[in-house]
Amino acid sequence: MSIADPQRYGAAVRQFQRHFGLADVSPVMSSLVRLLSRFSRLPYENISKIIKYRRYFEGVEKIRLPPEVMEEHAAHSLGGTCFSLTYFLHTILVHHGFACYPVMADMRSGNNVHCALVVLLERKKLLVDPGYLLSRPMEIPRNSSRIYRTEFSGVQLAFDPQDQRHHLYTFDRDEVKWRYRFRDEAVTNEAFLKHWLASFTWNSMHGLCLTKVEKDRMIYIHKTFMRETGYGGKKNVNIKNDVHGTIQRIFSIDPALIEEAEAAMDENMERERRLGLWVPKKTWKPGS
Repeated sequence: MSIADPQRYGAAVRQFQRHFGLADVSPVMSSLVRLLSRFSRLPYENISKIIKYRRYFEGVEKIRLPPEVMEEHAAHSLGGTCFSLTYFLHTILVHHGFACYPVMADMRSGNNVHCALVVLLERKKLLVDPGYLLSRPMEIPRNSSRIYRTEFSGVQLAFDPQDQRHHLYTFDRDEVKWRYRFRDEAVTNEAFLKHWLASFTWNSMHGLCLTKVEKDRMIYIHKTFMRETGYGGKKNVNIKNDVHGTIQRIFSIDPALIEEAEAAMDENMERERRLGLWVPKKTWKPGS
């Protein structure tokens, strides 16, 4: 099965526009900036993905397509992980006449474990990354590097002539961190779906993970750990005694959904073990 044509999801795109009060969107830079600013309000979260995995464990129906992503954001403040967010943003851009295509990226956890979009606009190639909550387009350098400022850190895009890939780093006043690398090559629908389906058995599905950009900071929650990151530095908080309340306050997600996801995680992992689907943690090696 191939991923359906984005043109099929016009209703979801119109709902997105109504929800965020967007009008007169055309394929120009100012419209792209507005779209990304609004789209970044959809959080990165795997609660919805974990729940959907339990309902459709072995079927392709477990992927969350644009209508579901938009409806669940409007009703429950949910968002998605990099695949569902990237596909929805791709759909929105295509409906408004933008030329764009998805690319796969390698992270320290493995190859082809992240995805983003390349937009062709005004004779430039721009990286847009909803999964990493980058709320502005960034020009992809051809043979050099570029530095950008986001709400929570600096971002550097650099081209490495040795591996012929673009590398993304984030930095603050204390450190620089390599985040991922990608080759500027469009991934086919079939390959994108293959990687998307494979992601359901990754270790990232065995613990709640949420990220949100808010004013001048990024909030990251993984299991019982929370980190607030801004230009002024980082603040780590143990939320073990109030995981549900913390997520509800910051993300406006109903604790009932959090509880459902926690129960689903245990059931999903047990089924993976029983069926031999559990995959040990990926190990990334430079040059792999």
